[in-house]
Amino acid sequence: MPESYQNFVPPHPRFPLATFPSPLERAWRLEVALREEGCVAVPRIYLKRDDLLSLGMGGNKIRNLEFSIGQALAEGATDVFTAGRPQSNHCRLTAAACARASLRAHIVLTGEPPSRMTGNLLLDEMVGAKLYWTGSDDRALRDTWVRSLAGTFTSLGRRAYTIPVGGSDARGALGHALAALELVRQCEAIGEMPSAVVLATATGGTQAGMLVGFRKLDVPIAILGFAVAKSASELRDTVSRIAAEVAREIDAPPLAIDSVDIDDTMLGEGYGIASAAGDAAALMLARTEGVFADPVYTGKGLAGFLAAVRAGRFADAESVVFLHTGGTPALFADPHQPTT
Repeated sequence: MPESYQNFVPPHPRFPLATFPSPLERAWRLEVALREEGCVAVPRIYLKRDDLLSLGMGGNKIRNLEFSIGQALAEGATDVFTAGRPQSNHCRLTAAACARASLRAHIVLTGEPPSRMTGNLLLDEMVGAKLYWTGSDDRALRDTWVRSLAGTFTSLGRRAYTIPVGGSDARGALGHALAALELVRQCEAIGEMPSAVVLATATGGTQAGMLVGFRKLDVPIAILGFAVAKSASELRDTVSRIAAEVAREIDAPPLAIDSVDIDDTMLGEGYGIASAAGDAAALMLARTEGVFADPVYTGKGLAGFLAAVRAGRFADAESVVFLHTGGTPALFADPHQPTT
């Protein structure tokens, strides 16, 4: 296995935003609860706690942003533009990363401003981001706003840098290729080699980067993504495209399309809309491990993982990692709370 960052990913501009690695924790009580339900087989379950990364209340998008902000600084940017939904974790962490890097953050959000800022929106404002509201749920309009604002600031003599929604491009996904290396090292240190990593997937960069990282390391770890924003077929194309670009960047073998495993059975009514399964999964994690998950993103991914265990997808002899991608601040904004 490569011994250093330089040997694994060719040099790219990178701005340090957090302390790595994020913790890897055995979910003993969750395993017990699943056995008590009568599950035929329960693998050893580990939680990869990217929610505990040290910037801006944590989240996996910090890994993308080290490379995106690094590139922005390399280009002499003064202002960074991105977009998302009102409780976007990516937007919250972009705003926090910009504060750390002395850049101005401009965040374009769908819909209308609420009467009271809560959750991620409150944190966006606390770190000094400028928020813009499109007044519509039209994603294309949101992208148009980003381009227009970046152009306006450029005409005023500022230097604009644009980060795509979710930070999910090949540059950002490099951070998740490194996450694959980080996870394998952690697992080797405790004598484990998981058969799979399970995660929630929305814009595809995390899944793409980790797939390529495992491919370059030549380790037999599959990734099962549970879609929380788009259909499986639509997202599979996105993950495949980003993965192909990352593979070229880090000189990894190409991926076959059938290695992109995405399940959309937990999507429910769509992105940002809670589901009974997500609620139940978030409660089960909280009440067994004392770990919190938002019900509309990480919670839906966790619901998919629990459903897979209950369906007998994993054997007792296996170990599986669930990637906690963060998003906890959204719990303090959602009027729907996962309680009984």
